[in-house]
Amino acid sequence: MPVQLSPSTGFDRRTFLKAGGLTVGGLTLASFLAACGAGGGGSSKGTLTLRMPFLADMQVPDPDIMYEGEGVQVMESAYEGLVRYQPGSATVIGGLAKSWTVSDDQLTYTFTLHPGVKFHDGTIADAQAWVKSFERRAAVNQGPAYMVAGVAGTAAPDPTTFVVTLSEPNNAFLHYLACPWQPFAVSPTAVAANAKGDDLAQEWLKTHDAGTGPYTFTEFVPGSHYTLSAFGDYWGGTPAFETIRIEITPDITTQKLQLDSGAFDIVTKGFAIPDVLAYQQNPDFTVVTAVGGVGEAIWLNPTSGIFADVALRRAVLTALDRKAIVDTAWGGLAAVQESMWSPNSLPPALAPFPSEVDTGPLAAMVASLPSKKVDLAWAADGGAPRQQMAELVQNQLAALGLDVTVRTMPVAEMFDLANQPPEKRPDILVAFLGGDTLHLDTTFRILLRTGAKPLNFFQYSNPQLDTLMDEAVRQPTTEQMNEVYQRCSRMVVDEALWIPLCLPPNAIVAQNGLTGIEANSFYPQIIWPPTLKRA
Repeated sequence: MPVQLSPSTGFDRRTFLKAGGLTVGGLTLASFLAACGAGGGGSSKGTLTLRMPFLADMQVPDPDIMYEGEGVQVMESAYEGLVRYQPGSATVIGGLAKSWTVSDDQLTYTFTLHPGVKFHDGTIADAQAWVKSFERRAAVNQGPAYMVAGVAGTAAPDPTTFVVTLSEPNNAFLHYLACPWQPFAVSPTAVAANAKGDDLAQEWLKTHDAGTGPYTFTEFVPGSHYTLSAFGDYWGGTPAFETIRIEITPDITTQKLQLDSGAFDIVTKGFAIPDVLAYQQNPDFTVVTAVGGVGEAIWLNPTSGIFADVALRRAVLTALDRKAIVDTAWGGLAAVQESMWSPNSLPPALAPFPSEVDTGPLAAMVASLPSKKVDLAWAADGGAPRQQMAELVQNQLAALGLDVTVRTMPVAEMFDLANQPPEKRPDILVAFLGGDTLHLDTTFRILLRTGAKPLNFFQYSNPQLDTLMDEAVRQPTTEQMNEVYQRCSRMVVDEALWIPLCLPPNAIVAQNGLTGIEANSFYPQIIWPPTLKRA
């Protein structure tokens, strides 16, 4: 398996990588009663129904459209890809492919498939089905289509051999295939049978599935609930639960009450730190804490406002006591980052971030600034810890003479920043830092590529960096790739674009009768359904 290492990232930004918003469903009386146990289910201890909440409705559950955080759990339950990440690392392991080879020129990927895998419609997920699945993702051409954009052709020389040929080398390709938004096996028979005109069954896949996963859609009621039922012919064995019931529960306090009462079996994200610490001491619950690929960071606006001055940005880089910010906001659950990126994406020694705190340069510059006003926004999807980090940044900069105003930025507004006039963008943004995979390609390409939208929030442009990121993915070895990413990282630090804070831990809290909880190594808010067990 000749392709390896990459970066880390993730958070709920994917909803906005396409035009349109996400609908937040209310908790209806019917769904509230169901979550409280009406109709059976209850705790996972000895029961056949796993109950869990989502904070919001997911986007359309079409595997070639869905490109957000909320809802990935549904996709991981109903669909499967060729490969996936080994838990806790950036190593790529088999999924529906049991092995694969990469040609010496890094252009041809040959996957050997598990034989006899069935789609939920009973047809076989063979190599020809994978040819059609790649074709569908390209034809639908939504957010995750970039993962197959470099594919020059596919072939199925026999039922268990699937061949992908790239137009040029891309050492990130296996990571595209392993991430939560990966190309999935989609039944060509189901697509053909349910297509309306040339829509490739997009209308039908709003409420149905065509995958191979351990669960299949039974109900999909936006604003209320989703019900998934075990697939009897699942190639990986009989699932532990007959049913998964997901309730749309927009309030984390309500989720906590439901978990405490036994109406929910598991909550995968969103709890305040004091609650996590309390659950860790409660013998009735299991807490699984994991760090993924997405970090928390301070973005400095390099294209407009006070920080268009690179010298001022560099002064801020060392003026902030990052350790004090992280320790206070995260209550000891997170550590300040020593390097720009997750260790799973690049060895920390190759992208060190200045650790010393030196307020002198910034203090000296503040006195001569024509305006000391700073607009600091924090992205609302980060919750209380992110808000506290923003306020701590405000306090530290105010102590040096800057007049900093803090405001909350709704997620939809943040994802529209790239379309706004420069003067409408904040001077500082506290938000996530990361791409789509455990490979730095997606971090650079999505967040800093010239003209990239919507995640290049300040529309930064550096042709030299654009050239380097293209050079990095063409490298034949990890060592050569990392050397190019080391140069990219030096450029980012020298430009003072980001100040990394921490890789936030995600806490999954479950009834202690639920075991086998395996958090995704890139996006730890989702769990791997085949490993779940019940008492």
